[in-house]
Amino acid sequence: MMLAQKLIVSYSTKILIQFIQIVVSIVVARVAGPTVLGTVAFGIAFVSMFEFLASLGIGPAHIKLVSEGHDLGKCISTYSVLKIINILLFFVIVLGIFFVQKYALHVQFESRVHEYVILISLITVTINQIFYIPYMTFAGKTEQAKQDIPEFLRIFIYQILRVIIVLLGYRAVALALGNLVATILIIPLVFYLFKDYPRASFDKKLALRYLRISLPMIVIGMTTKITAFLDKVMLQYFANSEQVGYYTAGYRIGSLVLMIANSVGMLFFPLFSKATAAGDLNYIKRTIEKFERFSFIFIMPSVIFLSIYSDVIIKVLLGSQYLPSISIMAIINIAMFLMVLNMPYGNVITGMGYFKLFSVLSIIYLLFFIAFMYVLPNPNFFNLGSTGAATAILISSTIIGLLYRLFAKQKCPILDLKKHVNFIVFGIANFICFSFLYNYVSEFYGMTFKLLFIPGYFGTTYLVLFLLGWLNRDDMRNFKKLLNLKQVGSYIKNEMSGK
Repeated sequence: MMLAQKLIVSYSTKILIQFIQIVVSIVVARVAGPTVLGTVAFGIAFVSMFEFLASLGIGPAHIKLVSEGHDLGKCISTYSVLKIINILLFFVIVLGIFFVQKYALHVQFESRVHEYVILISLITVTINQIFYIPYMTFAGKTEQAKQDIPEFLRIFIYQILRVIIVLLGYRAVALALGNLVATILIIPLVFYLFKDYPRASFDKKLALRYLRISLPMIVIGMTTKITAFLDKVMLQYFANSEQVGYYTAGYRIGSLVLMIANSVGMLFFPLFSKATAAGDLNYIKRTIEKFERFSFIFIMPSVIFLSIYSDVIIKVLLGSQYLPSISIMAIINIAMFLMVLNMPYGNVITGMGYFKLFSVLSIIYLLFFIAFMYVLPNPNFFNLGSTGAATAILISSTIIGLLYRLFAKQKCPILDLKKHVNFIVFGIANFICFSFLYNYVSEFYGMTFKLLFIPGYFGTTYLVLFLLGWLNRDDMRNFKKLLNLKQVGSYIKNEMSGK
Protein backbone atom coordinates (compact mmCIF):
# COMPACT_ATOMS: atom_id res chain seq x y z
CA MET A 1 0.00 0.00 0.00
CA MET A 2 1.25 3.46 -0.92
CA LEU A 3 2.50 5.69 1.89
CA ALA A 4 0.14 8.42 0.66
CA GLN A 5 -2.93 6.30 1.35
CA LYS A 6 -1.65 5.31 4.79
CA LEU A 7 -1.10 8.97 5.58
CA ILE A 8 -4.53 10.05 4.39
CA VAL A 9 -6.20 7.29 6.42
CA SER A 10 -4.26 8.47 9.44
CA TYR A 11 -4.88 12.16 8.70
CA SER A 12 -8.59 11.73 8.01
CA THR A 13 -9.31 9.66 11.12
CA LYS A 14 -7.23 11.93 13.34
CA ILE A 15 -8.81 15.09 11.95
CA LEU A 16 -12.30 13.61 12.17
CA ILE A 17 -11.66 12.51 15.77
CA GLN A 18 -10.34 15.94 16.65
CA PHE A 19 -13.29 17.63 14.96
CA ILE A 20 -15.77 15.48 16.89
CA GLN A 21 -13.91 16.15 20.14
CA ILE A 22 -13.91 19.87 19.47
CA VAL A 23 -17.65 19.94 18.74
CA VAL A 24 -18.46 17.91 21.86
CA SER A 25 -16.02 19.91 23.99
CA ILE A 26 -17.88 23.05 22.96
CA VAL A 27 -21.14 21.56 24.21
CA VAL A 28 -19.53 20.29 27.43
CA ALA A 29 -17.71 23.58 28.03
CA ARG A 30 -20.84 25.67 27.53
CA VAL A 31 -23.13 23.45 29.61
CA ALA A 32 -20.76 22.28 32.36
CA GLY A 33 -18.44 25.31 32.59
CA PRO A 34 -14.65 25.65 32.90
CA THR A 35 -14.41 24.22 36.42
CA VAL A 36 -15.89 20.83 35.45
CA LEU A 37 -13.79 20.80 32.29
CA GLY A 38 -10.68 21.54 34.33
CA THR A 39 -11.47 18.90 36.97
CA VAL A 40 -11.73 16.11 34.39
CA ALA A 41 -8.62 17.34 32.56
CA PHE A 42 -6.63 17.40 35.81
CA GLY A 43 -7.72 13.90 36.82
CA ILE A 44 -6.71 12.41 33.47
CA ALA A 45 -3.43 14.35 33.48
CA PHE A 46 -2.55 13.27 37.03
CA VAL A 47 -2.81 9.61 35.99
CA SER A 48 -1.47 9.89 32.44
CA MET A 49 1.64 11.74 33.56
CA PHE A 50 2.90 8.41 34.94
CA GLU A 51 1.71 6.36 31.97
CA PHE A 52 5.30 5.83 30.82
CA LEU A 53 5.59 3.26 33.63
CA ALA A 54 3.17 1.06 31.68
CA SER A 55 5.58 0.90 28.76
CA LEU A 56 9.14 1.64 29.92
CA GLY A 57 10.30 1.78 26.32
CA ILE A 58 9.20 -1.69 25.23
CA GLY A 59 6.50 -0.33 22.90
CA PRO A 60 8.92 1.37 20.48
CA ALA A 61 11.24 -1.64 20.87
CA HIS A 62 8.37 -3.89 19.73
CA ILE A 63 7.70 -1.65 16.70
CA LYS A 64 11.37 -1.74 15.77
CA LEU A 65 11.75 -5.52 16.08
CA VAL A 66 8.51 -6.27 14.23
CA SER A 67 9.34 -3.81 11.44
CA GLU A 68 12.77 -5.42 11.03
CA GLY A 69 11.15 -8.79 10.31
CA HIS A 70 11.80 -10.79 13.49
CA ASP A 71 9.60 -13.79 14.29
CA LEU A 72 6.18 -12.19 14.82
CA GLY A 73 4.79 -14.88 17.16
CA LYS A 74 7.77 -14.70 19.50
CA CYS A 75 7.70 -10.89 19.42
CA ILE A 76 4.01 -10.73 20.31
CA SER A 77 4.21 -13.28 23.14
CA THR A 78 7.38 -11.82 24.65
CA TYR A 79 6.09 -8.26 24.37
CA SER A 80 2.76 -9.24 25.93
CA VAL A 81 4.40 -10.64 29.07
CA LEU A 82 6.67 -7.61 29.48
CA LYS A 83 3.77 -5.24 28.84
CA ILE A 84 1.48 -6.82 31.44
CA ILE A 85 4.25 -6.58 34.05
CA ASN A 86 4.71 -2.90 33.27
CA ILE A 87 0.96 -2.22 33.41
CA LEU A 88 0.76 -3.73 36.90
CA LEU A 89 3.77 -1.61 37.94
CA PHE A 90 2.04 1.52 36.62
CA PHE A 91 -1.23 0.79 38.45
CA VAL A 92 0.44 0.10 41.80
CA ILE A 93 2.77 3.12 41.68
CA VAL A 94 0.09 5.64 40.65
CA LEU A 95 -2.27 4.34 43.32
CA GLY A 96 0.60 4.58 45.82
CA ILE A 97 1.38 8.19 44.85
CA PHE A 98 -2.29 9.08 45.24
CA PHE A 99 -2.48 7.68 48.80
CA VAL A 100 0.92 9.05 49.83
CA GLN A 101 -0.08 12.58 48.78
CA LYS A 102 -3.44 12.33 50.49
CA TYR A 103 -2.64 10.50 53.74
CA ALA A 104 1.15 10.74 54.30
CA LEU A 105 1.97 14.20 52.95
CA HIS A 106 -1.49 15.59 53.73
CA VAL A 107 -1.54 17.56 50.48
CA GLN A 108 -5.26 17.59 49.77
CA PHE A 109 -6.82 17.75 46.35
CA GLU A 110 -9.15 20.62 45.52
CA SER A 111 -12.23 18.50 46.20
CA ARG A 112 -13.46 14.94 46.73
CA VAL A 113 -14.66 15.00 43.13
CA HIS A 114 -11.04 15.37 41.98
CA GLU A 115 -10.15 12.20 43.89
CA TYR A 116 -12.96 10.17 42.30
CA VAL A 117 -12.01 11.38 38.82
CA ILE A 118 -8.37 10.36 39.40
CA LEU A 119 -9.30 6.83 40.52
CA ILE A 120 -11.73 6.26 37.64
CA SER A 121 -9.18 7.61 35.17
CA LEU A 122 -6.59 5.20 36.58
CA ILE A 123 -8.82 2.22 35.75
CA THR A 124 -9.54 3.62 32.26
CA VAL A 125 -5.90 4.22 31.40
CA THR A 126 -4.92 0.79 32.71
CA ILE A 127 -7.40 -0.95 30.40
CA ASN A 128 -6.38 1.24 27.48
CA GLN A 129 -2.74 0.30 28.01
CA ILE A 130 -3.60 -3.35 27.39
CA PHE A 131 -4.74 -2.31 23.90
CA TYR A 132 -1.16 -1.30 23.15
CA ILE A 133 -0.21 -4.96 22.75
CA PRO A 134 -2.12 -5.13 19.43
CA TYR A 135 -1.65 -1.42 18.63
CA MET A 136 2.15 -1.58 18.72
CA THR A 137 2.05 -4.73 16.60
CA PHE A 138 -0.13 -2.96 14.03
CA ALA A 139 2.33 -0.05 14.10
CA GLY A 140 5.29 -2.33 13.48
CA LYS A 141 3.46 -3.76 10.46
CA THR A 142 2.45 -0.19 9.40
CA GLU A 143 -1.19 -1.30 9.37
CA GLN A 144 -2.60 2.16 9.87
CA ALA A 145 -6.32 1.38 9.64
CA LYS A 146 -6.14 -1.24 12.38
CA GLN A 147 -4.43 1.31 14.63
CA ASP A 148 -6.79 4.18 13.95
CA ILE A 149 -10.28 2.73 13.63
CA PRO A 150 -10.64 1.15 17.12
CA GLU A 151 -9.36 4.34 18.72
CA PHE A 152 -11.72 6.36 16.55
CA LEU A 153 -14.68 4.27 17.72
CA ARG A 154 -13.62 4.55 21.37
CA ILE A 155 -13.41 8.32 21.20
CA PHE A 156 -16.62 8.55 19.15
CA ILE A 157 -18.57 6.53 21.74
CA TYR A 158 -17.09 8.62 24.55
CA GLN A 159 -18.07 11.87 22.85
CA ILE A 160 -21.68 10.69 22.52
CA LEU A 161 -21.68 9.76 26.20
CA ARG A 162 -20.17 13.14 27.14
CA VAL A 163 -23.02 15.01 25.48
CA ILE A 164 -25.68 12.80 27.07
CA ILE A 165 -24.05 13.09 30.51
CA VAL A 166 -23.82 16.90 30.60
CA LEU A 167 -27.28 17.40 29.08
CA LEU A 168 -28.71 15.18 31.82
CA GLY A 169 -27.06 17.45 34.37
CA TYR A 170 -24.24 15.19 35.52
CA ARG A 171 -20.71 16.52 35.96
CA ALA A 172 -17.05 15.48 36.37
CA VAL A 173 -17.41 12.01 37.94
CA ALA A 174 -19.99 10.93 35.38
CA LEU A 175 -17.79 12.21 32.54
CA ALA A 176 -14.90 10.13 33.86
CA LEU A 177 -17.17 7.08 34.03
CA GLY A 178 -18.26 7.72 30.43
CA ASN A 179 -14.63 7.46 29.34
CA LEU A 180 -14.31 4.13 31.18
CA VAL A 181 -17.47 2.72 29.56
CA ALA A 182 -16.31 3.72 26.06
CA THR A 183 -12.97 2.01 26.66
CA ILE A 184 -14.63 -1.21 27.79
CA LEU A 185 -16.99 -1.29 24.80
CA ILE A 186 -14.22 -1.51 22.17
CA ILE A 187 -12.47 -4.49 23.79
CA PRO A 188 -14.21 -7.02 21.47
CA LEU A 189 -13.19 -5.10 18.31
CA VAL A 190 -9.54 -4.76 19.32
CA PHE A 191 -9.15 -8.42 20.09
CA TYR A 192 -11.07 -9.43 16.96
CA LEU A 193 -8.55 -7.55 14.81
CA PHE A 194 -5.72 -9.18 16.72
CA LYS A 195 -7.02 -12.75 16.98
CA ASP A 196 -5.31 -14.16 13.85
CA TYR A 197 -1.82 -12.92 14.69
CA PRO A 198 0.64 -15.70 15.59
CA ARG A 199 1.56 -16.55 19.17
CA ALA A 200 4.59 -18.39 20.54
CA SER A 201 6.25 -18.99 23.88
CA PHE A 202 8.02 -16.31 25.90
CA ASP A 203 11.59 -15.95 24.58
CA LYS A 204 14.15 -14.96 27.22
CA LYS A 205 16.83 -13.98 24.68
CA LEU A 206 14.32 -11.85 22.78
CA ALA A 207 13.16 -10.33 26.06
CA LEU A 208 16.74 -9.25 26.80
CA ARG A 209 16.89 -7.63 23.37
CA TYR A 210 13.64 -5.79 24.14
CA LEU A 211 15.15 -4.54 27.37
CA ARG A 212 18.40 -3.42 25.71
CA ILE A 213 16.51 -1.41 23.10
CA SER A 214 14.03 -0.10 25.68
CA LEU A 215 16.56 1.29 28.18
CA PRO A 216 17.10 4.62 26.40
CA MET A 217 13.43 4.57 25.35
CA ILE A 218 12.41 4.64 29.01
CA VAL A 219 13.69 8.18 29.22
CA ILE A 220 11.95 9.09 25.96
CA GLY A 221 8.63 7.64 27.14
CA MET A 222 8.93 9.35 30.51
CA THR A 223 9.65 12.78 29.05
CA THR A 224 6.92 12.41 26.42
CA LYS A 225 4.22 11.60 28.95
CA ILE A 226 5.34 14.15 31.51
CA THR A 227 5.49 16.99 28.99
CA ALA A 228 2.08 15.97 27.60
CA PHE A 229 0.31 16.23 30.96
CA LEU A 230 2.51 18.19 33.39
CA ASP A 231 1.13 21.51 32.15
CA LYS A 232 -2.38 20.76 33.45
CA VAL A 233 -1.11 19.36 36.75
CA MET A 234 1.20 22.32 37.47
CA LEU A 235 -1.45 24.80 36.37
CA GLN A 236 -3.90 23.19 38.82
CA TYR A 237 -1.46 23.67 41.70
CA PHE A 238 -0.45 27.20 40.61
CA ALA A 239 -4.06 28.29 40.06
CA ASN A 240 -7.28 26.23 40.15
CA SER A 241 -9.63 24.06 38.10
CA GLU A 242 -11.14 27.09 36.39
CA GLN A 243 -7.77 28.08 34.90
CA VAL A 244 -7.20 24.48 33.83
CA GLY A 245 -10.63 24.63 32.20
CA TYR A 246 -9.74 27.74 30.19
CA TYR A 247 -6.48 26.12 29.19
CA THR A 248 -8.12 22.82 28.23
CA ALA A 249 -10.78 24.57 26.12
CA GLY A 250 -8.23 26.67 24.22
CA TYR A 251 -5.86 23.73 23.91
CA ARG A 252 -8.57 21.43 22.55
CA ILE A 253 -9.72 23.81 19.84
CA GLY A 254 -6.18 24.88 19.05
CA SER A 255 -4.61 21.45 18.83
CA LEU A 256 -6.20 20.13 15.64
CA VAL A 257 -2.80 19.15 14.26
CA LEU A 258 -1.53 17.43 17.42
CA MET A 259 -3.00 14.07 16.53
CA ILE A 260 -1.50 14.39 13.06
CA ALA A 261 1.91 14.79 14.70
CA ASN A 262 1.40 11.66 16.79
CA SER A 263 0.20 9.73 13.74
CA VAL A 264 3.18 10.86 11.67
CA GLY A 265 5.53 9.64 14.37
CA MET A 266 3.85 6.23 14.61
CA LEU A 267 4.01 5.78 10.83
CA PHE A 268 7.44 7.27 10.02
CA PHE A 269 9.39 5.51 12.81
CA PRO A 270 8.96 1.94 11.45
CA LEU A 271 9.36 3.16 7.85
CA PHE A 272 12.62 4.96 8.64
CA SER A 273 13.83 2.01 10.71
CA LYS A 274 13.18 -0.32 7.78
CA ALA A 275 14.83 2.06 5.31
CA THR A 276 17.90 2.37 7.55
CA ALA A 277 18.21 -1.40 7.81
CA ALA A 278 18.08 -1.55 3.99
CA GLY A 279 20.60 1.30 3.63
CA ASP A 280 18.08 3.41 1.68
CA LEU A 281 18.71 6.89 3.13
CA ASN A 282 17.38 8.51 -0.04
CA TYR A 283 13.95 7.14 0.86
CA ILE A 284 14.09 8.99 4.19
CA LYS A 285 15.11 12.21 2.46
CA ARG A 286 12.37 11.98 -0.18
CA THR A 287 9.68 11.12 2.36
CA ILE A 288 10.52 14.04 4.65
CA GLU A 289 10.67 16.52 1.78
CA LYS A 290 7.30 15.40 0.41
CA PHE A 291 5.75 15.55 3.86
CA GLU A 292 7.17 19.01 4.60
CA ARG A 293 6.00 20.40 1.27
CA PHE A 294 2.49 19.07 1.86
CA SER A 295 2.46 20.51 5.40
CA PHE A 296 3.66 23.95 4.33
CA ILE A 297 1.23 24.25 1.42
CA PHE A 298 -1.92 22.64 2.79
CA ILE A 299 -1.66 22.75 6.60
CA MET A 300 0.31 25.91 7.44
CA PRO A 301 -2.17 28.44 5.96
CA SER A 302 -5.01 26.91 7.99
CA VAL A 303 -2.91 26.97 11.16
CA ILE A 304 -2.03 30.63 10.67
CA PHE A 305 -5.64 31.53 9.92
CA LEU A 306 -6.97 29.74 13.01
CA SER A 307 -4.44 31.54 15.22
CA ILE A 308 -5.33 34.96 13.82
CA TYR A 309 -9.06 34.23 13.92
CA SER A 310 -9.01 32.71 17.43
CA ASP A 311 -11.02 35.55 18.99
CA VAL A 312 -14.01 34.94 16.74
CA ILE A 313 -13.75 31.17 17.06
CA ILE A 314 -13.66 31.21 20.87
CA LYS A 315 -16.43 33.81 21.25
CA VAL A 316 -18.76 32.05 18.81
CA LEU A 317 -18.09 28.51 19.96
CA LEU A 318 -17.57 28.88 23.71
CA GLY A 319 -19.02 32.27 24.61
CA SER A 320 -17.72 35.24 26.56
CA GLN A 321 -17.02 33.16 29.69
CA TYR A 322 -14.03 31.64 27.84
CA LEU A 323 -12.27 34.85 26.72
CA PRO A 324 -9.02 33.77 28.48
CA SER A 325 -8.89 30.83 26.04
CA ILE A 326 -8.35 33.10 23.00
CA SER A 327 -4.62 33.61 23.46
CA ILE A 328 -4.19 29.95 24.43
CA MET A 329 -5.73 28.75 21.18
CA ALA A 330 -3.61 31.12 19.09
CA ILE A 331 -0.35 30.03 20.73
CA ILE A 332 -1.13 26.30 20.84
CA ASN A 333 -2.00 26.29 17.13
CA ILE A 334 1.50 27.42 16.20
CA ALA A 335 3.16 25.12 18.75
CA MET A 336 1.31 22.06 17.44
CA PHE A 337 2.29 22.84 13.85
CA LEU A 338 5.94 23.03 14.90
CA MET A 339 5.54 19.58 16.45
CA VAL A 340 4.18 18.24 13.16
CA LEU A 341 7.12 19.67 11.19
CA ASN A 342 9.73 18.43 13.65
CA MET A 343 8.35 14.93 14.24
CA PRO A 344 9.96 13.31 11.14
CA TYR A 345 13.42 14.56 12.18
CA GLY A 346 13.00 12.99 15.59
CA ASN A 347 11.96 9.79 13.83
CA VAL A 348 15.15 9.89 11.76
CA ILE A 349 17.18 9.77 14.98
CA THR A 350 15.18 6.89 16.50
CA GLY A 351 14.67 5.08 13.19
CA MET A 352 18.43 4.97 12.66
CA GLY A 353 18.84 3.46 16.13
CA TYR A 354 20.25 6.47 18.02
CA PHE A 355 17.95 6.00 21.00
CA LYS A 356 20.50 7.22 23.55
CA LEU A 357 20.91 10.49 21.68
CA PHE A 358 17.15 10.90 21.43
CA SER A 359 16.77 10.22 25.15
CA VAL A 360 19.30 12.96 25.94
CA LEU A 361 17.39 15.37 23.68
CA SER A 362 14.17 14.34 25.43
CA ILE A 363 15.66 15.18 28.83
CA ILE A 364 16.80 18.57 27.51
CA TYR A 365 13.27 19.21 26.23
CA LEU A 366 11.75 18.20 29.58
CA LEU A 367 14.11 20.47 31.53
CA PHE A 368 13.29 23.45 29.32
CA PHE A 369 9.58 22.66 29.57
CA ILE A 370 9.65 22.38 33.37
CA ALA A 371 11.64 25.60 33.66
CA PHE A 372 9.23 27.59 31.49
CA MET A 373 6.20 25.98 33.16
CA TYR A 374 7.60 26.92 36.56
CA VAL A 375 8.18 30.61 35.83
CA LEU A 376 5.53 31.60 33.24
CA PRO A 377 2.25 30.49 34.93
CA ASN A 378 3.65 30.80 38.48
CA PRO A 379 2.05 33.71 40.45
CA ASN A 380 5.44 34.28 42.13
CA PHE A 381 7.12 35.05 38.79
CA PHE A 382 5.37 36.08 35.55
CA ASN A 383 1.87 35.04 36.72
CA LEU A 384 0.65 34.42 33.15
CA GLY A 385 -1.66 31.58 34.20
CA SER A 386 -3.02 29.44 31.39
CA THR A 387 -1.47 31.68 28.72
CA GLY A 388 1.92 31.10 30.31
CA ALA A 389 1.43 27.34 30.08
CA ALA A 390 0.69 27.63 26.35
CA THR A 391 3.73 29.85 25.86
CA ALA A 392 5.92 27.29 27.65
CA ILE A 393 4.85 24.67 25.10
CA LEU A 394 5.59 26.99 22.16
CA ILE A 395 9.09 27.94 23.33
CA SER A 396 10.03 24.37 24.29
CA SER A 397 8.73 23.01 20.95
CA THR A 398 10.83 25.53 19.04
CA ILE A 399 14.00 24.62 20.93
CA ILE A 400 13.61 20.85 20.60
CA GLY A 401 12.68 21.18 16.93
CA LEU A 402 15.95 22.92 16.16
CA LEU A 403 17.88 20.25 18.06
CA TYR A 404 16.07 17.42 16.21
CA ARG A 405 17.00 18.94 12.87
CA LEU A 406 20.64 19.55 13.76
CA PHE A 407 21.26 16.02 15.04
CA ALA A 408 19.19 14.36 12.30
CA LYS A 409 21.39 16.15 9.76
CA GLN A 410 24.49 15.02 11.62
CA LYS A 411 23.40 11.37 11.57
CA CYS A 412 21.89 11.46 8.10
CA PRO A 413 23.98 14.00 6.11
CA ILE A 414 21.89 13.51 2.97
CA LEU A 415 19.05 15.54 4.55
CA ASP A 416 18.63 19.08 3.23
CA LEU A 417 17.61 21.41 6.07
CA LYS A 418 17.46 24.40 3.73
CA LYS A 419 15.09 22.75 1.26
CA HIS A 420 11.96 24.58 2.43
CA VAL A 421 13.37 27.68 4.15
CA ASN A 422 11.40 29.77 1.67
CA PHE A 423 8.13 28.38 3.03
CA ILE A 424 9.21 29.13 6.62
CA VAL A 425 9.97 32.75 5.71
CA PHE A 426 6.69 32.97 3.83
CA GLY A 427 4.78 31.61 6.82
CA ILE A 428 6.32 34.11 9.25
CA ALA A 429 5.69 37.02 6.88
CA ASN A 430 2.16 35.79 6.21
CA PHE A 431 1.36 35.61 9.92
CA ILE A 432 2.82 39.05 10.74
CA CYS A 433 1.15 40.85 7.82
CA PHE A 434 -2.30 39.33 8.19
CA SER A 435 -2.24 39.64 12.00
CA PHE A 436 -1.53 43.36 11.71
CA LEU A 437 -4.19 43.77 9.01
CA TYR A 438 -6.77 41.80 11.00
CA ASN A 439 -6.22 43.59 14.30
CA TYR A 440 -6.02 47.08 12.74
CA VAL A 441 -8.91 46.97 10.27
CA SER A 442 -11.31 45.00 12.48
CA GLU A 443 -11.25 47.87 14.98
CA PHE A 444 -12.97 50.07 12.38
CA TYR A 445 -15.17 47.64 10.46
CA GLY A 446 -15.86 44.97 13.08
CA MET A 447 -17.65 41.78 12.15
CA THR A 448 -18.16 42.74 8.51
CA PHE A 449 -14.43 42.75 7.91
CA LYS A 450 -13.95 39.58 9.97
CA LEU A 451 -16.36 37.69 7.72
CA LEU A 452 -14.67 38.97 4.56
CA PHE A 453 -11.29 38.13 6.04
CA ILE A 454 -11.87 34.38 5.61
CA PRO A 455 -12.00 34.22 1.78
CA GLY A 456 -9.63 37.17 1.58
CA TYR A 457 -6.93 35.43 3.60
CA PHE A 458 -7.01 32.08 1.82
CA GLY A 459 -7.48 33.62 -1.62
CA THR A 460 -4.55 35.99 -1.18
CA THR A 461 -2.30 33.35 0.44
CA TYR A 462 -2.71 30.78 -2.31
CA LEU A 463 -2.56 33.42 -5.06
CA VAL A 464 0.81 34.60 -3.74
CA LEU A 465 2.06 31.00 -3.51
CA PHE A 466 0.98 30.42 -7.11
CA LEU A 467 2.56 33.65 -8.38
CA LEU A 468 5.81 32.79 -6.62
CA GLY A 469 5.78 29.43 -8.37
CA TRP A 470 5.66 27.55 -5.04
CA LEU A 471 2.21 26.08 -5.71
CA ASN A 472 1.94 24.15 -8.95
CA ARG A 473 -0.34 21.71 -10.71
CA ASP A 474 1.61 18.73 -9.37
CA ASP A 475 0.73 19.81 -5.82
CA MET A 476 -2.95 19.95 -6.71
CA ARG A 477 -2.81 16.56 -8.46
CA ASN A 478 -1.07 15.02 -5.45
CA PHE A 479 -3.67 16.56 -3.15
CA LYS A 480 -6.49 15.06 -5.25
CA LYS A 481 -4.79 11.66 -5.12
CA LEU A 482 -4.71 11.85 -1.34
CA LEU A 483 -8.43 12.52 -1.37
CA ASN A 484 -9.20 9.57 -3.63
CA LEU A 485 -11.86 8.00 -1.42
CA LYS A 486 -12.05 4.88 -3.57
CA GLN A 487 -8.37 4.05 -3.01
CA VAL A 488 -8.57 4.93 0.68
CA GLY A 489 -11.69 2.78 1.10
CA SER A 490 -10.03 -0.12 -0.67
CA TYR A 491 -6.98 0.15 1.58
CA ILE A 492 -9.07 0.16 4.76
CA LYS A 493 -11.18 -2.80 3.56
CA ASN A 494 -8.13 -4.88 2.64
CA GLU A 495 -6.25 -4.17 5.86
CA MET A 496 -9.20 -4.71 8.16
CA SER A 497 -9.98 -8.03 6.44
CA GLY A 498 -6.34 -9.11 6.73
CA LYS A 499 -5.68 -9.29 2.98
